[in-house]
Amino acid sequence: MKMSFQIEYRAPFGQSMHLCVTYYNAEMHRRVHDLLMHTDDGNTWEVETSSMVLSHFPIAYVEYHYQVEDDHGKCIRKEWSGVPRVYAIDDSKNYIFQDQWRDLSLQHYLFRWTKRPLAYLKNIPFFDRSIVFRVSAPHIKSHLRVALLGSEGPLGAWNMKHPLPMHYIGDGDWMLSINAYAIRLPLEYKYVVVSDETHDVVEWEKGENRRTKVKRLEWGEQLVLHGGNLRTDCELVCHDDYFNKDNTITHEIRELYI
Repeated sequence: MKMSFQIEYRAPFGQSMHLCVTYYNAEMHRRVHDLLMHTDDGNTWEVETSSMVLSHFPIAYVEYHYQVEDDHGKCIRKEWSGVPRVYAIDDSKNYIFQDQWRDLSLQHYLFRWTKRPLAYLKNIPFFDRSIVFRVSAPHIKSHLRVALLGSEGPLGAWNMKHPLPMHYIGDGDWMLSINAYAIRLPLEYKYVVVSDETHDVVEWEKGENRRTKVKRLEWGEQLVLHGGNLRTDCELVCHDDYFNKDNTITHEIRELYI
């Protein structure tokens, strides 16, 4: 089993990106590694790991985050990991993780900060070739859900009548795994919000279409896409003590960072 991690981050000269990864076995014993990533253009960082170094430690789950270190090994910036990047792993597969840097969002107050058991991740299926979509949307109302539409037939071919509903996995995160055997890459897609009752699309996320960078998946490869925040409008309520009233401001989620 191999795992490849990719993230885009423009680091100043003298700074480097590191992957801090924790491997868990079925008994939840863990091994922690700090891996230096490499870049050819100063923007796209990559690192590949192999389970051969853990041959006596069968991996059931992987949890990780990214951090920036200076040339003395001191951590000078760490991405937000309040809701950890964690996945169940099938050691007969190879994984490609394409990620975005996560800053602390202004919607962090919506999270309940509960410690979830990892066993629920085992319910996410893997195929001979899979694409796993994951996005954060804690602001979605209880009568709505997140779904997926894309350029290929299995993803609805942009037809608003055929969105693929995603599964809520807790802490504001939604996930979906699809069989990528009949999907042509690279792929364009967007997340949408649908009504639980009518299944109609009520809101598209804003901005450009999302795109995969991988152009081909080999047998056994699993492409994991962590899309960061769902790019839809969110209402922020601020209380005015002087007038004793609430003021509501609408923002796009992608702009809300501290």
